[in-house]
Parts: sequence; structure tokens; C-alpha cells
Amino acid sequence: MTHTLPLVIPGFSLFEQNIPLAIAIVVFASFLFAGGSTIQHLAVSRSVDKTAENRSMGLGQVWDLVRNPRWLLGLGTVAVGATLHIFGLMMAPVTVVQPVGILAVPWAVLLAAKIHHFRPSKAIWSAVALTIVGIVVFTLFSASTAAPDTELPPTRIIVACLIVFAMGAVFGVLGRFGPPAARCLMWASGGSFFYGLSSAMVKTISELVRMGGFTERPLFWTVAGFLLICYLVGGWMVQQGYANGPAEIVVGSMTTTDPIVAVTFGLAVLGEGVLLGPWDAVGMVLSGAVAVAGVVVLSRYHPEAQHNTPRTASTSPEPMVNAGE
Repeated sequence: MTHTLPLVIPGFSLFEQNIPLAIAIVVFASFLFAGGSTIQHLAVSRSVDKTAENRSMGLGQVWDLVRNPRWLLGLGTVAVGATLHIFGLMMAPVTVVQPVGILAVPWAVLLAAKIHHFRPSKAIWSAVALTIVGIVVFTLFSASTAAPDTELPPTRIIVACLIVFAMGAVFGVLGRFGPPAARCLMWASGGSFFYGLSSAMVKTISELVRMGGFTERPLFWTVAGFLLICYLVGGWMVQQGYANGPAEIVVGSMTTTDPIVAVTFGLAVLGEGVLLGPWDAVGMVLSGAVAVAGVVVLSRYHPEAQHNTPRTASTSPEPMVNAGE
């Protein structure tokens, strides 16, 4: 007996490819993600000691956040954006949809500038532009070579998931014990590995559902377990990133590393790279490196990152400086 979901209405189906609509949905989702992340960062920044060398939060602080109305508002906003993003993934290849989320970076910079009353410097906007250009070019390469069908090899999927878990864990260790100035980016990068994998898991589950009889497939329950771990561990690491630096760096890392991980998984594991040529691969590697470089530059020149050195003389906050000075 097969099981299907009632996700089809006359003239529309979530499982039919509709790339323009998917991109439009994800553009709006990127704004919700930036807004929710900014709200969460405001809540997290008030729960940590900014004079401490290591701002990583313990379980008690995380539990306090779960009961914080502002943090919950941010979580709800992010959840709505994530839901829309899932809809986009159901209507287009992960190699096309995932990179569009990079638009959350300029949204986050604008929101932070409005909230904290600073003018983003040329260095910040250059970093944002570098990140966007890199991901746009990366998307052009991935979209032009995206295969219409998705493969679901169980062994390859499981092995790839374990590899991504290990890589995310390495970034988590660097976030916990690395140099203070790099901890925000490292925590965010680790969370981005898990979130990037979660997007690939959502795509895998949607393909299994589309095929029918998904509840009878061991792969469905395996992937669902991986998806749950990705959301829990990735979410925890992202909150640690908020505790150690500005929301824009976290958003920048997530919207860069996340799509690179998701697209690579789609190409190498789900068979979406069967049309990928050697020059396409080179172009994707170079453009991906440019996008990552943009996030690194943003993490270096953001005003909060420049004042990330622990203060011991006074616990009172310093006045916000003009980022353009």
C-alpha cells in the first residue's frame, strides 16, 4: 500500500518543477531569515557576558533563551522562512534554490544598521558584494548543469552525512577553543554545515514522498533522523555564533557555507551533477571561494567584530562607533 500527501490542487503541485516561483518564494524567505536572525541575536547578546574571553553558552543559558519571548519571536520568524524555503526545495533542484538565500546577508546588514544606528562602511558593503557575486556565479554554474532527476543511493547518502557531521564538529571545536576573534565565524560555519545538510535531507525526503510508499522505506526514517540531528545541533551551534559576534556574520556564513554544502551534496550524492563538466566544476570552486572570502572579510571589518576583544577595565558597553570612520 502506498501513501501520498494531499499537496496537489488543480493547476498546482509542490512536487512539479517551477523554478521561477521557487526562487521568488526563497527571496521572501531570505528576508524572514535575516529578520528572525537579527531578533535572536538581540536576545542572545543580552544573555552572555561580553567581557568574557569565551562567550559560549551553557545549557542553562540556552534554556533561558527558550523561554525568552524575543528569542521565540525570532525563532518563529526564522521558522516561517524555513518553511517557505522547504516549499521552494520541493519545486526546484537544491542546486538552484539553496544559493538564493544569500540575499539574507544584505537584509541583515541593513537591519543591523537600522537597529544599532551605524553606517556600514565601504569595507562591509564590499564584503557583502563579494559574497553575493560569488554565490550568484556559483548558482549560475549549478543551475545550468542541474539534472532534472534525483538519485537516492542509501549507502552514499549515509556515508556523506557522517562526513558532513564530522566536518561540522571540527568547526564546533574551533568555535569553542579557537581564537576569540574567530569564534563567531567558526560556530556559525559549523552550524552551516548541519543546516546545509538539512536542506539536502529535505530534498531527499521530498523525493521519497513523491515516489510514494515512503513510510515503508528504511531510507526515509534514516534521513528523517539525520534531519532532526541537523536541526538540533545546527541550531545550537548558530546560537553560540550569536553569542560570540554579530548576526550579520552568522547570517553571512550560513547563507554561504549552507548552500555550498547543500549543492555539493546534491551534485556528488543525489546525482544532480551528471551534466557537470570540468570547467563548470572549476568555476563553482572559484566562485564558492570568492563567496567564502566575502564572509571572512565581513567578519574582520564589522564594527562589533573589531571590538570583540574582552574588556576588563569596565563592563559598561562602549558607544557604537560609525562603521564608516
